[in-house]
Amino acid sequence: MSNSEDYTFNNLDFYRKHHGQQLYYRWEGEVWWQESSDREWQKLFSIIGMNSTKVFIRPDSEFEQVGYRINRELGLFCDPQTKEILHTWQPNATRPPVPIVHIANRIVQGSVRPRLTVIPQGQDYVTSVVEIPLTYPHPLAGDAQYRDYCPSDTFNGTEYFTSHISRPEVKDLPPATWARNCPWLPWMKLGYGHPARLRFETTTARVDSFAQLHPNLIQLIRQKVPIYEFTPDHSDEANMTSTLYFKQHFDAYLRGESFPVAE
Repeated sequence: MSNSEDYTFNNLDFYRKHHGQQLYYRWEGEVWWQESSDREWQKLFSIIGMNSTKVFIRPDSEFEQVGYRINRELGLFCDPQTKEILHTWQPNATRPPVPIVHIANRIVQGSVRPRLTVIPQGQDYVTSVVEIPLTYPHPLAGDAQYRDYCPSDTFNGTEYFTSHISRPEVKDLPPATWARNCPWLPWMKLGYGHPARLRFETTTARVDSFAQLHPNLIQLIRQKVPIYEFTPDHSDEANMTSTLYFKQHFDAYLRGESFPVAE
């Protein structure tokens, strides 16, 4: 198709084309931290991750049809040099190590409304940048047992999604990215009010098969959490988040168990 004229992209075409299929996404990058506002940002971890995904077209009373996506998601914190999966972290020599609670969201699902994007003539693709402010009561606030695991009463962060929407024949696109700026994670146990911040910077891409995910991730899934290899066609489970996962497995964390927990 020539780029001498405008091209209109319908986001629901992807959901129609892949309705009910098992899809895989590979993502990896770095996690940085700033211990306080007067300190430099430092690389804390590398991170390797995956989404096991199914997409569907579903009827909708308002839009006639919407896209629907069901995900299983894993993200593993790794040594920034060796890339080996880590299971403990020690903030400094004066504090004991703590278990690392890896990202393990067994269900994240939701609908996508129809959207048309016009790629102007002369352009192969357009870039979409979505910035999502995240401000809400922290799920661990107000409970004394989580005092050392909660940065503040309010979670304040931002997520950034960058993607590229192209004409059908265009293959070589810049990578999609996901970034997140947020407080320190509960398993870090830095104490209420600690000012440390994290910044996740990752690239993501769809791959053709489970075998094309990071080999360390494949090994862990098959040994410990095999449910993450496949996505259900439907689920009545509530969406999981990292904080809710930490809260759900708090006793295992206190026992010093290795995460993710076996499923």
